[in-house]
Amino acid sequence: MTRIILVRHGQSIANEKNLFAGHSDFDLSELGKKQARAVANYLKNNERIDVIRASDLLRAYHTATPVGEALGLPIVKDLNFREIFGGAWESMPFEEIAKRYPDAFSVWRTDYAHSRPVDGESTKEVYERVVPYICQLAKKNDGNCLLIATHATVVRAFDAYAHGLGSDEVGQIPFVHNASINIYTYDEGTVTAVRTNVTEHLHNMVTKLPDIINA
Repeated sequence: MTRIILVRHGQSIANEKNLFAGHSDFDLSELGKKQARAVANYLKNNERIDVIRASDLLRAYHTATPVGEALGLPIVKDLNFREIFGGAWESMPFEEIAKRYPDAFSVWRTDYAHSRPVDGESTKEVYERVVPYICQLAKKNDGNCLLIATHATVVRAFDAYAHGLGSDEVGQIPFVHNASINIYTYDEGTVTAVRTNVTEHLHNMVTKLPDIINA
């Protein structure tokens, strides 16, 4: 059996400024850096991490960095764990997206599983990109605890799978908070959710999603 821990990156500068980040390489905000240290402290005291992988985007990689330093483990950068590609929406304020692309943005807010940022990657494509890949890594790391620092859509897609939902049902899974910890097991092909959207380690540092992106 493999233990899988998905950590959403801490608050990024894009989160702070209410921008659609996607593949744009925003780093962590000052709060995000504090959240990353809180993640490291929690995992050091509560989990036995064997392997660390992270999206190569700064906000995710720098969320994993304090964990790697605390445990003396290397971090493998992995493009497969990148956030959904936002196409025309990359780095754009959400309010501007809503004005310039009202139809596509309405689908993104109300029918997330079937949404696609203009000229970008669809939610379904993210699901198909990350779910089999994480399962493949879990199979290769049987008996270990695999930590993956990644992004909201990746967590949402894998959490849907863990709850028996397909790519057309990802919208049933809510967004997780910045620096949240999400724990699963993989056992002979079966993924089980153990605890999701854990934020107890953040105390007063839990960030709220902007109302405009809440479906």
